[in-house]
Amino acid sequence: MGMTSRKVTPASLPRTLEQDAERQWQRFVESMTRSGLADSQAEAFHRCRSRPELKAVWACSDFISHTCISDPLLLIGLLESGDLDRRYSPGGYHSAVANRVGPCTDEEALHRKLRQVRRREMVRIAWRDLAGFSDLEETMSDLSALAEQAIGLALSHHSRWLSERLGKPFGFNGEPASMVVLGLGKLGGSELNYSSDVDLIFAYDHPGQTRPEPGRDSTDNQVYFIKLGQKIISALAQVTTDGLVFRTDMRLRPNGGNGPLVLSCPAMEHYYQTHGRDWERYALIKARHVAGNEDARQEIFGILKPFVYRKYLDFGAFDSIREMKGMIERELEQADSDQNIKLGWGGIREVEFLVQSHQLIRGGRENLLQTPSLYAAMDALQNLGVMDEEASAGLTAAYRFFRNTEHRLQMTRDRQTQTLPQSQSDRARLAWSMGFDSWDHYIAQLDAHRNLVHSQFRMILDEAADSPGSDDHRQKQLVDLWQGKLDEAQSGEILGQIGFEPSNSVPQLLKAFREGRLYQAFSGIERDRIDRLVPLALKEAGTHNDTGRAMAAFISVIESIGRRSAYLSLLIENPIALKQLLHLCAASPWISRHIGLHPVVLDELLHPIMDIRDRDDRELESELERRLAQLDSNDAEGWNHALREFQHAQVLRIAAADVSKVLSMADVHRALVQLAEVLLNHVFGDAIRFVEGKQGPAPCAGGVIAYGKFASGELGYHSDLDVVVCYDPALADNPVPRGRAEYFYSRVGQRLVHLLSARTQAGLLYETDMRLRPGGRSGTLAVSLSGFFDYQVHDAWTWEHQALVRARVAVGNRELANRFEQARAAILAMERDPDQLVGDITGMRRKMIQENCKSTEQLYDIKLDEGGIVDIEFLIQYWILRHAHDCPGLTEPRTTSDSIRALVAHGMIDAAVGEQLLASYQTLLRHSLDLKLMDRPVLIEQGALLAERQAVKEVWQQAFG
Repeated sequence: MGMTSRKVTPASLPRTLEQDAERQWQRFVESMTRSGLADSQAEAFHRCRSRPELKAVWACSDFISHTCISDPLLLIGLLESGDLDRRYSPGGYHSAVANRVGPCTDEEALHRKLRQVRRREMVRIAWRDLAGFSDLEETMSDLSALAEQAIGLALSHHSRWLSERLGKPFGFNGEPASMVVLGLGKLGGSELNYSSDVDLIFAYDHPGQTRPEPGRDSTDNQVYFIKLGQKIISALAQVTTDGLVFRTDMRLRPNGGNGPLVLSCPAMEHYYQTHGRDWERYALIKARHVAGNEDARQEIFGILKPFVYRKYLDFGAFDSIREMKGMIERELEQADSDQNIKLGWGGIREVEFLVQSHQLIRGGRENLLQTPSLYAAMDALQNLGVMDEEASAGLTAAYRFFRNTEHRLQMTRDRQTQTLPQSQSDRARLAWSMGFDSWDHYIAQLDAHRNLVHSQFRMILDEAADSPGSDDHRQKQLVDLWQGKLDEAQSGEILGQIGFEPSNSVPQLLKAFREGRLYQAFSGIERDRIDRLVPLALKEAGTHNDTGRAMAAFISVIESIGRRSAYLSLLIENPIALKQLLHLCAASPWISRHIGLHPVVLDELLHPIMDIRDRDDRELESELERRLAQLDSNDAEGWNHALREFQHAQVLRIAAADVSKVLSMADVHRALVQLAEVLLNHVFGDAIRFVEGKQGPAPCAGGVIAYGKFASGELGYHSDLDVVVCYDPALADNPVPRGRAEYFYSRVGQRLVHLLSARTQAGLLYETDMRLRPGGRSGTLAVSLSGFFDYQVHDAWTWEHQALVRARVAVGNRELANRFEQARAAILAMERDPDQLVGDITGMRRKMIQENCKSTEQLYDIKLDEGGIVDIEFLIQYWILRHAHDCPGLTEPRTTSDSIRALVAHGMIDAAVGEQLLASYQTLLRHSLDLKLMDRPVLIEQGALLAERQAVKEVWQQAFG
């Protein structure tokens, strides 16, 4: 029989347990009779007798039966209040505990009442659990809430009494000082054990002194709060005739048992920044505010969060996690480890280790993992794809089984134990309370869960263990080479054996880096990780065609990220990431520089770069939304960082797919435009909301007009966004006051430029160019569609009409876009003087060459020189402006290639001319992209691509003479 949450009855009890329960009942009857309660509380006595689950609960818990026998009124009170049969409402424990403790005049009264309330509530919680009235989540939540309220009451009472003696504490800044209590471990996760210790950390916000009554000496706040902490511990853990409330464990505080009982927030910040260790980060994952001042809570978590969670995938924690795992494995070798469901193989500790290790490594990047709740963290790991659904479900089921077992063990006698029982009676009791008809069936299920957990536990870090080891002979040679222990001939021979060119300069490159000031300035940890990484990189670089370029670019990346040693660990621990990095370094210096500038994108290399050709806007949008959803809605800085990190990561994906020949040139342009549109849509929406927060709702619909390469779907890696903010009062629900829409959307334009172009620690999103708006730099930052149309008809230059050929609405509602398209088509279709059009276009072209062309006697500017990309674009724009009046269909395409095809289809140019222009354009554009990936100017040898350039010149000559 599998585990169930059955409601137990006497009829279902095994014979041995039924006999034990019957004996306990007789003792209860005798206690009621002796005390006279059998007569004075006859109705209550009858109510006890009629409880169908009573004997079964007592059979499973000596603690409950003995407590009820020694204090029958406790059980009677639980029955009369109805508390055994109802679940407390959210926050119900506050009133349940606070009302029963009530006002206390002294320490003795507080101690007595807290212990009485604790005993009552522990009977209630265990009763409901064993009777099947509550589930595991309710049991853990109630236990945690009971502990929180007990801690909170101890803090509030003793704060008042201590302040009466020593005066109230104040900071040197004059602000009142107060304590905050953090719960860690199971209490921090709201998953407290039935008989658990509570792991606590005490802190206070402001260093300073108390302000006592006149004539008395002040007390340093540190002394005051240490006394307060001692009083809280005494209130909880001191054993009196009434027992205790909760044992307290303070060993997780800074410096452990040797450190001060309480630290100020500034002292705590200094400790974690200077001395904090990885095991403390691991422990503080579970930290949660359980009592004390709310403002102090915010301050202390502002300190702890950056210490616990790095802003990147924290593979620097791998060594510490490996050490912790090794310690666990050594302890498992001890005798009888299989008898402990927490510390034994496949037990509670292994589940916690699995989940919290992922939290430590990934929590800085995934806010969903920043939770003290193990259940919430497991759900997040599944949602994020770190853990598959089957593994997650298996671990969750195993953890529930272990925790239910743990509670039933501890509910038996209210003792802190996780050891399986040895006596036959206790085994029968545990098996039956867990829903099994025999001990053997229970153990079979327990072992099944343990096997699953232990197999998952053994797999963690296995991928990292597969990386080349230091005992490998070849690896030792590469270590010696890196450390400069080999002469030039030996180094050349070893490098040649692994694929490097005979004439490579890698030994000199490595020597310069090793002896350079940057490497020498690295910390011991950073140098140690570089010493482990470089030999691995040498071995991987040897598999690429341009080995020298791969290593040179790799060293450049390491010089950029070396101070962030966790990224070095990421590459050491993940062969896939290192392999892809070396591939990208060999293929594109621009990509390696991009990685060096934005090392957070290294996270993208953890999995093979995927084909992104079929990704639609919704998929990209949902990925961005998932990242932004993890941020606090008021965290503007975090929002800006997230957008930039997302953009950098996506550009890396596109470039990596480009150099791997996964994407065509058109795919690259399309992907870069798609990314820009998704980000621009977010930024424009945020700019609208920002201005609405200052001025009220937007007066009418607005949008963003795209120009240039962004508009034509041919965006490059370095391209600016040419944009103009527009609005249309005609689309407003109500008449818009004159000037209101212009002022509103001008503010939106200012905010838009700031959000896109502001440099943060994460860089910028895009350089923006808004000079194509009416009036250029001197014009308003936003333009109405009617004003735009009027300007284009009466005042615009020919070059502005040329720019309009590729323009489109990139962000805005459909009606706004339709109205813009109508205005644009009408403007492009205006009848023009052919001679003036030729003069304007050729004059502008000459001016561009004279002022901006970078050609020399040896080098040719692919974009701006005669026969280059701009010549082709100007030819197309000329033909469209020349013939759109008679052939309106020419205005529909936006890309250069589609416009060429439209001109051929409408008979404006010969098919042969169109094919030649199209071939030349794509060849020139491909070379331009490749040069950017190589981080070089868009210049080629004067003798290169002569046929393509000459073909363009001939068409230009035919068109303009």
